[in-house]
Amino acid sequence: MFVSDGSLLVTLWQQKEVSAPVGFDRRKNVGLHHLALRAANENAFNEILERVSAWPGVTVEFGPELLGSGPKRHMMIYEPGGIRIEFDFDPRV
Repeated sequence: MFVSDGSLLVTLWQQKEVSAPVGFDRRKNVGLHHLALRAANENAFNEILERVSAWPGVTVEFGPELLGSGPKRHMMIYEPGGIRIEFDFDPRV
């Protein structure tokens, strides 16, 4: 399945053999490591953390922290299906 807003295209694949799923291992498999999404501004970034941390089944891997020496900040979550999602905010952009 292809999902697009005109500037971004995401391709989603359905697993054929659902009775024997194989977990992703970034050291052994080729596949999705994580999805990264940029917040439009600092308020949106903070609101994302507030909203997603309240969703049932979401695990916050780590809250907002500087990426490298900054000023960019990011955080990581696992959504209920196990996909790792990174949200970031860069005040320079």
